[in-house]
Amino acid sequence: MSNGRRLDRIFGADGRTVILALDAPYFASDIEGVDKAVAAVPEMVPHGLDAVLVPKGIAERGYSSLGDVAMVLRCDTVTDVYDGSIPGSFIAHTALDAIRVGADGVVVMAFPGSANHVTLQLQTQELKAGCEKYNLPLIVEALPFTFPGLEPEHRDPKNVATAVRMAAEYGADVVKTRYSGEPEDVVIAKNASVPVIALGGPKANLEGYLAFVKHCIDAGAAGVAVGRNIVQDPDPVAKVAALAAIVHDGASAAQATALYNELTEN
Repeated sequence: MSNGRRLDRIFGADGRTVILALDAPYFASDIEGVDKAVAAVPEMVPHGLDAVLVPKGIAERGYSSLGDVAMVLRCDTVTDVYDGSIPGSFIAHTALDAIRVGADGVVVMAFPGSANHVTLQLQTQELKAGCEKYNLPLIVEALPFTFPGLEPEHRDPKNVATAVRMAAEYGADVVKTRYSGEPEDVVIAKNASVPVIALGGPKANLEGYLAFVKHCIDAGAAGVAVGRNIVQDPDPVAKVAALAAIVHDGASAAQATALYNELTEN
């Protein structure tokens, strides 16, 4: 069996995806809204949610809420969950762990240009071998230098494009990465040989954030994987509907904002 069948569960029939990222407990001490979002997944699916990205505990304990939605297991975690800069990461789960919890794919981070990159790449190669054994898609979250992306070179689309292509060349079936919001972002997906998913994006007002998502899709992203901008939204279900309108239906930011407001008023 090819991993294509599992990829087809993660992506919609149009080749695009809206993923709810629920992996904050592996990377941060602030996990406000995560459990509420887990419980709301059954309501999100009819509004366009394609998949969830989860740590192992949520995969096991949240089974009744997650239901039949496509699931991606986060296989890495950090050395210090209290340090928001994510000073180091390591792979904690295997492809077999993903099979045991019923996942449709796995995801790990990579930081080209960082001191930890060689170790992570070697660990990712081991995980890739397991993915091939069990026909699991591998998603690599490739971020230049570091997770926060505070410096200009960390957000430079050319550097991001290099990280994305590197991840694809060493075995990623899908790459998740940051977009800058600038026109130069078109080079990111163009440089990739696999689908690219934009990670959550900046904190902004509703229409500003949805405009950023629209930019990512127009720049070639095959979807979004969103955490806090869904889980900490006053109405996570309406937010998913607005994102799906952009990703799957080609809506503008203004149209998606109007849909969000309509759903929250009802």
